[in-house]
Amino acid sequence: MANKKILQDKNSYGKPRPWRQKKLENLRYAEYLSILLYKKAHKVQGCADVLRFRKLPDGSTKLYQTWFCKSRLCPLCNWRRSLKNSSQLTKILAEAHRQHSTARFIFLTLTEENSVDGVDLKRRLKVLTHAFFKLVHYKKVSKNLLGFVRSTEITTNANGSYHQHLHVLLFVKSAYFKGTGNYLSQADWTNLWQKALKSSYKPIVNVEAVRVNKSKGKSSLLASAQETAKYQVKSADYMT
Repeated sequence: MANKKILQDKNSYGKPRPWRQKKLENLRYAEYLSILLYKKAHKVQGCADVLRFRKLPDGSTKLYQTWFCKSRLCPLCNWRRSLKNSSQLTKILAEAHRQHSTARFIFLTLTEENSVDGVDLKRRLKVLTHAFFKLVHYKKVSKNLLGFVRSTEITTNANGSYHQHLHVLLFVKSAYFKGTGNYLSQADWTNLWQKALKSSYKPIVNVEAVRVNKSKGKSSLLASAQETAKYQVKSADYMT
């Protein structure tokens, strides 16, 4: 072992990727599955046990082969899926911005007041998705909308109920910010979302323009892509 070299996987900013942390969480998840007598516990335990690297001409190494368990709740698989989504989304947003260089990005969070149990969760998610598609087809929204990316986040409450909400990245024409006939305030978005949701109360809505995050060395495209793509299942929500 004295002659063995420990490989380090770093991101584009030079920060080590959390392979060890995610693998430890994966093993804990596999242990819980084993206790609950799930057959896939052994497969989950072996997730990414073997990593094969290829040496590149510049002397660096690149991961080219491994085997993931692909369990929906595996912390390791969810982390890798999040990286993949973020990378793909960054390329899509960059191309969209190239085609419409004057357009802007808006980050929108849409919620509903009620928490639901596991039995009713699927139905409420359908209601939420249907309401969202009604929202983006309202004339006040659609006339300046070039496209969007939507993520659904489900959080758990202390009493075992669930709370579902949407995170949306909107790509709008520059005209959106010009004139009262185009711009939508937070109150406007709230009223439109209440109408689409057919709710008797004012739902909580948050809207903000995406700006360049210079302090972290990220462009507005990358920052917004990572923010939208990061909403995967969080292991902290169920690894208790």
